[in-house]
Amino acid sequence: SCAFVAAVRLHPLAKEGAKEGAAAWRAELLYEESDAFLGCDQMDDALFDHFGAKIGASHGTPIKPASRAGWRLLDGCERLRKLLSTLPEAAVSVENLVDGCDVPLKLARDDFVALLAPLLAKLGAMTRRALSTAGLERLASVELAGGGTRIPAVQEAVTQALLESAAGAAVGGLEDRRFGAKLDDASLAVGAALVAKRAVDAAGPAAGAGATTAGEAGAAAAAGEAEAADAAHGSALGAEALAVCVAAEAEMAGRDAAAAARSAAVNELEGYILEARGMRSRKHGSLIDGASLEPMLDEAEDWLYSDAGEAAGCGELGAFLAALRVRVDGTMVAFREKVEAERVASEAALQASADAAAAERAANGEDEDHDQRRLKYPDRLRMVQKNKDEGTELFKGAVDVTQYRQAAARYNKALTHAAKFVDLSPDAREEVDALKLSLHLNIAMCWLKITDATNHLDQAIRSCTDALALDGENVKALYRRATALEQKKDYEAAKADLAAAAQIAPDDKAVPKLQQRVEAQIKRQLDKEKKMYGKMFG
Repeated sequence: SCAFVAAVRLHPLAKEGAKEGAAAWRAELLYEESDAFLGCDQMDDALFDHFGAKIGASHGTPIKPASRAGWRLLDGCERLRKLLSTLPEAAVSVENLVDGCDVPLKLARDDFVALLAPLLAKLGAMTRRALSTAGLERLASVELAGGGTRIPAVQEAVTQALLESAAGAAVGGLEDRRFGAKLDDASLAVGAALVAKRAVDAAGPAAGAGATTAGEAGAAAAAGEAEAADAAHGSALGAEALAVCVAAEAEMAGRDAAAAARSAAVNELEGYILEARGMRSRKHGSLIDGASLEPMLDEAEDWLYSDAGEAAGCGELGAFLAALRVRVDGTMVAFREKVEAERVASEAALQASADAAAAERAANGEDEDHDQRRLKYPDRLRMVQKNKDEGTELFKGAVDVTQYRQAAARYNKALTHAAKFVDLSPDAREEVDALKLSLHLNIAMCWLKITDATNHLDQAIRSCTDALALDGENVKALYRRATALEQKKDYEAAKADLAAAAQIAPDDKAVPKLQQRVEAQIKRQLDKEKKMYGKMFG
């Protein structure tokens, strides 16, 4: 991590002097300077010192550099810096930082800039020294490269130095034209020479005669192009022609709606066939009459992809699915009876556990329905952490859905306690919100495991949404919600969550794998629709 500033003059080469395929310019280095102690690492160190002192004062535990907690805090500072490159205020959570508790880091961009003031002053001084190089009369363009240049304060420091120098001010308009945001993998050039070239190419050789600057030339060219486009399009459509177009558009919209409805019916039938095939791999699946089920599903699939199935409308597809459900249910009588019996037993065990917990709460004076005590912050915090730890133990040792339900119950109990804090300071509020975030994420993971509940995916999505309400940039919440959405076959929504997660954490290895799976499902749907449209309009 370092800063590097250079001034380069490009000399055009004569055609006879340039080799084929080589650059047509010769670079002359006028000035260069670097600082190995000026870069993103130093910015992270400034954040580390700030939050390390703050956490040490509030928790009584200093965070030492190069310790396990120190590496966790430094990673959190790096994530916070990246978020502040695009957001006016950002927050991240550092897991298990102090005594097994998650600690939130929250900072406004203005406060971040204040922490970077010494580093920005060094960068500005380096830039000014480069701009004062002898023989550097005016700049044709300015290029920024590197991850740190995405930070607005860094761009502002460079811009200010350019505006204060005669060579930099010649670029023109930098106070109104900021550097772009994607500067780490593709340099962005900002210069009057490029603007002027575009204006001349668009407006012709005579365009520069009436314009005093490249910006005016570009504006004149744009106005000329707009007038020419208006003339080329001619007059508006007449009333009769417009009515024909509106009717044609309505007809196409009707076809689209019919095609979408049929596609939904086909997807429902395909999904049911796929779900029925997977039933035998579930617990007690050996009780299903596979000898009757598999030929039945093969027959249904063959019909769906036959000419008769391709020609079937929504009504026929719905009737076929209803009849198939009845036939499939006939092969699963013993299976469903066993699953129902197990569900009843599980609920009885849960009720017994709830009764025992209620008795325990009553004995400890912790009745959830009547616990309106104004406990001190440390006392209530211990109750939250106690239930959270119990839920984690149950989750780690879970072997079936019963234990996952019990873990979710403990996490929910911890959330109930977390809602009963009173008179919280800003720092305490951040700590409680971090605990709530962790609990919502854990509950979502439990619901993803409780597969025998018909609404388990909806519950997981709700918990992830609650987590995102506390931290809109939380990658775990986005990933787990995308997992539930994928299982619900809402692939577009899953794709949107995964895209957001990939932007926030580009190095996360799990996100691309799920993205590939979702993209494959979307492609499969598009291929089916393309085939269906081909038969409709072929």
